[in-house]
Amino acid sequence: MEIWIWLLVALSIALCPIIYNVFFHPLRRFPGPRMAGATSWWKAYKEVFQQETLAQLLFDLHRKHGDIVRIGPNELHFGKPSAFHDIYHGTNRWDKDEGLYRTPGVRSGSFVFLKYKDAKERREVLQPMFSKRSIQNVEGLVWRNANRLATAVTKANAENCSIDLLYAFRSFTLDTIMYFTFGNCVDALDAQAFSDPLIVAMDASLRALPILKNFPLIRKVAYSLPPSLIMKTLPDAERLAPRIYRVRAIIEEQLQKVLDNPEKLDEALHQTIFHRMLDPNAHRSKVVPDSVKLHDEGLTLVFAGANTVADTLLMGHWNLLNQPDLVARLKAEVFSVWPDLEAQPNLKDLEALPLLTATIKESLRHIPSGVSLTRVVPPTGAVISGQTIPGGTTVGMAILHVHQSEEIFEDALSFKPERWLGEDAKQLEQWLVPFSRGPRMCFGVNLAWCELYIAFATLIRRFDMALDGTTAADMEWRECIAAYYPNRHLHAWCQPVEC
Repeated sequence: MEIWIWLLVALSIALCPIIYNVFFHPLRRFPGPRMAGATSWWKAYKEVFQQETLAQLLFDLHRKHGDIVRIGPNELHFGKPSAFHDIYHGTNRWDKDEGLYRTPGVRSGSFVFLKYKDAKERREVLQPMFSKRSIQNVEGLVWRNANRLATAVTKANAENCSIDLLYAFRSFTLDTIMYFTFGNCVDALDAQAFSDPLIVAMDASLRALPILKNFPLIRKVAYSLPPSLIMKTLPDAERLAPRIYRVRAIIEEQLQKVLDNPEKLDEALHQTIFHRMLDPNAHRSKVVPDSVKLHDEGLTLVFAGANTVADTLLMGHWNLLNQPDLVARLKAEVFSVWPDLEAQPNLKDLEALPLLTATIKESLRHIPSGVSLTRVVPPTGAVISGQTIPGGTTVGMAILHVHQSEEIFEDALSFKPERWLGEDAKQLEQWLVPFSRGPRMCFGVNLAWCELYIAFATLIRRFDMALDGTTAADMEWRECIAAYYPNRHLHAWCQPVEC
C-alpha cells in the first residue's frame, strides 16, 4: 500500500507544473497546441523524435491559431512580420534565452552571451575588425580563397567529378573565417572532394544540436566530462564522437598555435581577430580573456562565419541553376567589369552591378534560417504585435517567417532577383533580415557581403555550371540552430570557361 502512496505523490509532483502551465500560467490566454503550453517536451518531441524544423511547422500553426502562438510553457512565437521589428528593435536591450544559446556548449562567445552588457563589451572589441574599411583590408584574402576554390573546382572537373557545392562553399567560408580569426586555417579548400575532417565534423555536429538543445542534462554531460571517459562509456562512440568533440578539438588546436606563438599573428597579411582579442588595450578591463573564453570566441566565430554565407551561396546557386536565362544575364553583367580572366575586378566594381546585387539579396532571402532567435522580455513587460507580453516571457520570430511572408514579398517562395530592382525595392530592404536586427545583430555582415560578391562573381565568370541530378527533395533542409541537409547535397558539373 505504501508504494502506491509514494507513486501518487510522485505523480502529483509531476502533474503540478503541467496543471499550472495549462490553467494558471500568465501565457494561458495565448493559443497554441495544448501540449506545447503544458510542457517543453512538445518541442523536444517535434525536433528530436519527429526530426521536424519548428519554423516550418509554425507556418501551419500560425494559420490555425493566428499571429501569436504559444510553443512552450513560457515561450511565444510571432508570425506577423511587423513583430520582428518589435522584438529585435535597435533600442531593445533584452537578454537572450538560455535554452537556445547554451546549445553549442560555450558561454562567452560574441553570439552566445545572454546578458546585453557582456555582449556589448565583446562587440566593442571585435566590431572594428568588421567595419567596412577593415573588410577592405581582407578583400585580398577573400579573393585568394575564391581563386583556390576555382582551382579546386577546375581540378575536379578535369577528373570528371561533379562538385559537392555545399562542402565546396563551406570550405571557402571556413578557410576565410579561420584565417581572419587565427592567422592560419585548416586548408579545407585543398581537401579531396572538399571533405576536410573539420568540414565533415561540423556537418555531423549539426545533426546533434536538436538533442543538445532540448535535453540540457545530456548537453551538460556531453560538454563537461573528459572525452576519454565518454569514448569508453558512450554507445556507438566512434560515430558520435565527431559530433561532440572533433570540432571543438580542432578549434582548440588552432587557438593553441596562436597562444604558443602569438608573434606568428604578425606574419598574417592583415590584422586578425585574435590580434584584437589578445590586445589588453582593446578590452575595457585591460585584461585579456582566459583561454576558455578565447576558445569560446573562436568556436562561435568559426561556426557563424562558416555556415550562413555557405548556405546563401548554396541556395543562390540551386536557384540559378534552375534559371539559365538569369545566369546568362548575370554572366553578361559580370563580364562587363571582368572581361579579362587574368585581371579580376575589385569589390567596388562588383558592388556596382545591380543584377548581381539583387541576386545576392534574393539568395539571402532564401537562406534556410528557421531558428527563432529567442529573447527574454524585461520585467516591465513589452508590447509586441499589439499585445501586452508579460515580463520574463521568452519570445522570438524565425527569420524564415519574415522572408516568406506574402504580406511583404509577392510570390514569396519564388526566386526573383528582379524584386530588388523595382520601384519598391527600397521599402523591401527593411524586411531583408538574414543577419537579424537590433543591438545583437550579427556584426559580420560586411565580411559576409564581401564573400558573397566575390564567390558569386568567381563562379559565374569562370564556369559554365549544370546540375548533376540534384532534385528539390535533395535540397530539403532541417534546422535547430544551423541548417543541415539530410539528403544528397547539391552537386553540379562545373566546366571552366576559356576566356
